[in-house]
Amino acid sequence: MDIDRRQVLIGTVGAVLAGSIGGVGPSPPSPDIPDADRWHPLTHSLLERAPGTNLRRMVPDRPLVERTIRQLAAISGWTKPLAIKWMSTPADAFDHLSRLGLDALLDMGTTGFWRRFQPPASGDVDTFDHAFEVRMVANELLGVDEHDRLLIAPKLGAKAHAISANASDQEVFRVRAGWLETSMADAAAQAVSNVELLLSAGASEGSVAIDHQLKIFASHECGLLATWETTAELLCAPRLII
Repeated sequence: MDIDRRQVLIGTVGAVLAGSIGGVGPSPPSPDIPDADRWHPLTHSLLERAPGTNLRRMVPDRPLVERTIRQLAAISGWTKPLAIKWMSTPADAFDHLSRLGLDALLDMGTTGFWRRFQPPASGDVDTFDHAFEVRMVANELLGVDEHDRLLIAPKLGAKAHAISANASDQEVFRVRAGWLETSMADAAAQAVSNVELLLSAGASEGSVAIDHQLKIFASHECGLLATWETTAELLCAPRLII
C-alpha cells in the first residue's frame, strides 16, 4: 500500500486550508472507528478525517470549493451550464428558488451533479455489508442528521407560513423544492462508502472514480453545506463555522 500517496490524497485539503486561511485549530482526536481493520486504509483515513469537518474552526473556502466543483464537472463530462451562485444561508436559497415558480421548478428534474461515477451495486454480501457499515459510521461522524435538520428548517418554516396564509396546495408544495437539494454531509458520507465499494471492486486509489469521491468529500470538508441545481446555476450555501 502506497501510504505516501494516500496521505497526499487525503491531506491535500488540510494543507490548502492551513495555507489559505492562516491555520486551523487543533485536530480532534481520532475517533474509535469500529471494525476499521475490515476496511481499506483509504476508507479508514477518510473516516478519521470526518469529525474535523464539523469541529474545525474555519471560514468556508469558496474559491477552493468552486475550483473543485469545476474540476468535477470536467472529469465527469457535465454538459449543463455551471454558473455558481453563493447564497448566505439555506433560507436564502429557498427564497431564491421560490421566486422561480412551480412549473419551472418541476421542469428542472432531480439532482445529478454529485452522483456521477457511482459504483455498481455489489453482488457480494460481505462487500455490501462492509460498505453499508462504512456509510453508517460516516453518517455519525459527519453529522448527517444534524445537517439535514439544518436544511429542512427553512422549508418547514416556509411551509408553515404558506399554510397560515391559506396558500394553495401548489404554493405549499413549491416552497419545499427539496428535489433540487443536495446535503453535502450526506454526499460526503456516501462518497466514503463508495470509496470502499470501488476499492473492493479493484479500482486503484489513483482512478478517476476514486478521485471523484475524494473531491466530493473535500468539497464538504472545505465548507460547502448544500447545493441546489437549477437549469441556469448551481446554488451553494456555505457551512459557517466560527
